[in-house]
Amino acid sequence: MICCTIFAALLGLFMRPFVRLRTNPLAWRPEHQPVVSDPPLRATGRLQSFSHAFAGLAFLVRNEPNMRIHLAAALSAVIAGLSLHLSLSEWRWFIFAIALVVAAEALNTAVEQACNAVTRGYHPAIKAAKDVAAGAVLISAIAAALIGATIFLPHVIPALASGNLPSRNWICGDPGDA
Repeated sequence: MICCTIFAALLGLFMRPFVRLRTNPLAWRPEHQPVVSDPPLRATGRLQSFSHAFAGLAFLVRNEPNMRIHLAAALSAVIAGLSLHLSLSEWRWFIFAIALVVAAEALNTAVEQACNAVTRGYHPAIKAAKDVAAGAVLISAIAAALIGATIFLPHVIPALASGNLPSRNWICGDPGDA
């Protein structure tokens, strides 16, 4: 174990000069210029990274109708979870399920935007990339629905069986109040 750690450290020291010469194509931004050496870590750079992330989330909510549907479903599920007094462990799974769907939708949008930047015309590889990204969202949404079912059904089924559901008056108000 120690030998592996020492070997990795030496390999890192050997590779560092070569890594500095190569620009990172994954960190492209229009205002970004290739850097020859590693810039020092600064708080402003970290804050700018957060501003880019929030701008991406704003773009996602503004331009993707499916994201708004996912957020509305998540909000209604959170309200249901609050009314059912979910346990801490149930909330952990619940938060994971919501994050899974939101992250998958964000990655799907990123793939679609990148593909659209390459070409707006039909290309089989672009179609495959978009289809696979959409499939990932579907998988995460199904997983989230199954997680939600395992969380909510144990709370809802006993209430259905005993008839202790909120009445129509609780939801719509008492007709005699009007």
